[in-house]
Amino acid sequence: MLNGNLYFLFSLFWLHGCGLFTFSGASLPGDIQTFSIQEFYTETSDGPTDLPKKLTEALEAKILRLTSLTKQDKDGDIQYEGVIKSFSYRTTFSTKSEDKDNPKEIQRLTITVEVSCVNASDETSSFNKKQFSASADMFSTENQYEKENQLIKEIFRQLVDDICNKSIDNW
Repeated sequence: MLNGNLYFLFSLFWLHGCGLFTFSGASLPGDIQTFSIQEFYTETSDGPTDLPKKLTEALEAKILRLTSLTKQDKDGDIQYEGVIKSFSYRTTFSTKSEDKDNPKEIQRLTITVEVSCVNASDETSSFNKKQFSASADMFSTENQYEKENQLIKEIFRQLVDDICNKSIDNW
């Protein structure tokens, strides 16, 4: 029984190393070995200036963790490019308050990106200018400048997950 389990485990690692299987459930076609990401750019003047670079790095790190693909500077088997379309705070109210007559004021940060993905071996997996949006909340009593980096990380985690689910996990 132990030998069978070891054989199964080694088989999974071998398939993962060949790029035929990922532990996220995505199975990659054998002819896809590389990916490239053009650095995101921004069309909004709001938000930190390093936002595009951080989003690009977050997407790259996730793909490297999720798959056995190798990063190329350009012309990868899968190619990503994108733009940050909006970075905005909006005031909303939470009804989950001890004092139901005094709901807590919430600041919601929403980031919207538009991403294109070209899959050279399977055009049906490609998409053009697909919008992804994610939000994170903080209480209005919290210091926005101290909390903003944490909110951005939380939002980027969701955006990157959504982009990867759309472009990789569909296989």
